[in-house]
Amino acid sequence: MKSTARLTTIAVLLAGTFFASASLACTTDAWTSAEGITLADGPTNGVSRYSGICALEVTQTGHVVDNNPAAETTFIGRFYVFPKNLSAGTHELFVAFSVEGDTGSDVFVITYDGTDITLDAGAVGGGSVSVAADTTHWNLIEFKWVSGGQGSLWVNSDALTQDADGTFASGTGSIEQVRLGAVSGINTDKAYFDAYESHRSLPVGALLDADANGNGSISIADAITLFNELNLTNQTLATGQPDCNLNGSITIADAICLFNLL
Repeated sequence: MKSTARLTTIAVLLAGTFFASASLACTTDAWTSAEGITLADGPTNGVSRYSGICALEVTQTGHVVDNNPAAETTFIGRFYVFPKNLSAGTHELFVAFSVEGDTGSDVFVITYDGTDITLDAGAVGGGSVSVAADTTHWNLIEFKWVSGGQGSLWVNSDALTQDADGTFASGTGSIEQVRLGAVSGINTDKAYFDAYESHRSLPVGALLDADANGNGSISIADAITLFNELNLTNQTLATGQPDCNLNGSITIADAICLFNLL
């Protein structure tokens, strides 16, 4: 997998393929390991999800680890995070390391402090950038780190179609491991992550909010899919992105949101 054009497509994503709707898999098996308290599950067990039928819930120091990067000097990643249940303080959501298993060799770290998403590459001689986050809804985070060059950060912006919300000096080095979740610990709080993907060269881009059936467009078919999930007598979870208002739960408010889009 280290020789592929993409680094890997993981994080509650379907192992063994890069192109399937990977968030359907209610497992962390596609990751190298899961540490601390992690749960890959869906709404029946109270886990908020953005895409597919499951997401990753982390508590205390729960996080997942990927050892697939192989001395990468360019690293592009995207994930969604729902931070509503995090208490005050600065929380490490994503950390890239230059050595597998060595927590003292961080290349850059992405944190959330209750207000902003910050990417800090100071450990390798780089800079940092902060962008305001939505404290009560799902947030789209995409980043690009380039050794010896300029990095970029998008927060709730689409890297395929929009300019970066902020830039930073990347510093120098290479990446051998990444961790996603409550990397530095969040006590008994809970945080939710979904739809992580990483590339070597091309931007990942956003998924389409309210695309409940996951076919890449919004139509009346998405309304039918959403109502099938809301129908208590014949409940079928939507496999796309049914959380139209991004508030962490699927309710009639999402149906209203979807019809407003239609």
